[in-house]
Order: sequence, then C-alpha cells, then structure tokens
Amino acid sequence: MKIEEIPRIRIGRLPTPLEKLQNLSKAIGVPEVYIKRDDMTGIGYGGNKIRKLEYLLADALSKGADSIITTGGVQSNFTRETTACATKLGLKTFLVLIGNDPEEYRGNLLLEKLMGAEIHFVSAKNLDEGAEKAGKLMRSLSEKLEAEGHRCYIMPVGGATPIGCIGFANAFLEINSQINDLGITVDHLISATGSGGTQAGLLVGKRIVNSDVNIMGIRVGRMFEPFPKMIAEMAGKTGELLGIKKSFSEKDVITYSDFIGEGYDIPTREANDAIKLMARTEAIILDPVYTGKAMAGLIGLIDRGEISKDDNIIFWHTGGDPTIFVGEELLGKEFMESLKK
Repeated sequence: MKIEEIPRIRIGRLPTPLEKLQNLSKAIGVPEVYIKRDDMTGIGYGGNKIRKLEYLLADALSKGADSIITTGGVQSNFTRETTACATKLGLKTFLVLIGNDPEEYRGNLLLEKLMGAEIHFVSAKNLDEGAEKAGKLMRSLSEKLEAEGHRCYIMPVGGATPIGCIGFANAFLEINSQINDLGITVDHLISATGSGGTQAGLLVGKRIVNSDVNIMGIRVGRMFEPFPKMIAEMAGKTGELLGIKKSFSEKDVITYSDFIGEGYDIPTREANDAIKLMARTEAIILDPVYTGKAMAGLIGLIDRGEISKDDNIIFWHTGGDPTIFVGEELLGKEFMESLKK
C-alpha cells in the first residue's frame, strides 16, 4: 500500500513548523541548527505521538473499538496524548502506569485524570518487571471489559507498532518537503528515542525518499535491548506494510546511550543545562525525560567532535512540556535551587 492509502484520522495540527534556532545557534557556535516543532501538534498539550495515534486510532475504530488500553510510566507523554486523542473521538481510555500512585497528581498524570482516563498503577523493581506486570493487567482489563460488552484496543508502550510507525514515516516525508522548500541541506536529524517507534518510522520515511540525512537517536533509558536490532526489525515490519521489500539492519540505526545518566526519568545535569539554555535563548521549553536529554546529546556530540560545527542539524522536538511542571521529582533539587539564584 502507498502511505496515503493507510487509514488515518487527522487529529493533529500538521504540518508542524520547521524553524531556525538563531539564538541557540549562536550560543553553541553552530551556524545552522533548526527545530521541528512537534510540541505544537495541538490537542492535549501536543507531542510527537499524535502522529502515531492518527493511524493507531483509525485502526482501532475500524475494528469497532470503544475502549483504548495502553501503558507507560507515571509521567508518560504517550498515555497523555492517547487520552486526549481518544477523548476527542469519544473513546474511553484505560491507563496502566508503571510506578506508584503519587499523593499529588501533577504534569501528565493531572491532565489524564482531568480528561477522564481510568488509571491503574503497577509497582515494580525495574522497568522490565513493570512492563510484564502492565501487560498482564492490560490483558485482564481487556477481558473484563469485553465480558461487559465493550470492544478493546490495546496499544504497547509509546505506540511502537508498525501501524503507529507509519505516522513517522509520513513525518519524514513532511520534513523532507519543508527542507526542500527552504532550499537547505541537512546533515543530521536528532531526536530522543525511547520505545524506538519514532526512529523506526523516520528510517522508513528516509528510505521512501532516498534521503542521505543521518537519523540519530539519543536514548533516554536502557529498555528494549538489543535496541538497534529492535528498531531495525520494527522499521522492516513498517516498511512491509508500505511495500518496501528491502530489509533494515542494525547498521541503519544510529543511537547514543551516553546521555541517559542513571536511567529513565532520572535527571542529568547536562539535560537540565540544555533545558535552561533552550528556555533562555529561544523561549522553547524542553522536558527532563526526553527532549532535555536529546538536546544534551546534540550539544555533547558537537563538543566531542562527532558532529561538525559546519554541519546543518535538525532537532526534533517531540513534546513533553507538561512534565516540566512536575518539578523536583523529575528535575532534581539542584535544578530547582538553581532557579532561585
């Protein structure tokens, strides 16, 4: 099938802008840094996952679903965006969040409750155990709801399925058109990568238009190992849906684990510095879990010479703004104290 033939519900405000970061470029000494503003996709505080949800929810509705079940961390951007888009379409959302039920609801969690999601928590010693528990609870919820006469549609972490990844294959076509309209050459496209679906979809889009852009994923946690192999397989399955017969290999996948720090949703000084720098040069807000670490990666790769200061760079802002309001829990005490100086 051609990409335009895949069922899709248009929910997001697309295309999102591609803008030059004039002030940031000067601050880090790189003349050509651009930003893809997927923090501006609209509904429910926006974010890149809306691109996946346009295809996932179209698939859900085609199967008669009235209830959406998905999972993520306690401050998951995907679960918040899923709740927003499902609510807009009149669907009920059930969330299984990996972590403890906090005393105070802030950030994404607050928005999910406000939008009417039914939330369940599973505590775990680590993410792998949490994912296993979440999977069991999602299946149990689905069985219960189906017995009551509902039709359920389960989405994995981040919407990382071949159907969801089509949203980012299409996103690459969108940005490729914008690059051509601006008349620029782009060497590197950098984004945060968590569950891998965004990067897998971008790789498929890159192959569709035969682009030479380096797609570089800055990892935000140590999940889904072996990670490059998983992305390559997901890209291959996505490509198959679109009639792309040539497979993807681990050599096609460029990722960096150097900027994770102690782990997923644990703050790093480099990410917090990047958040401050972006806010104070461009008045653009990054988040501590994804985009802060991704921007720290961009700056770090330049500082150690893996990206030339003469290269043209696009930073893909994947959203996540509400987590900045969680405060010390995700940003750390040192960061919060520094703002008082």
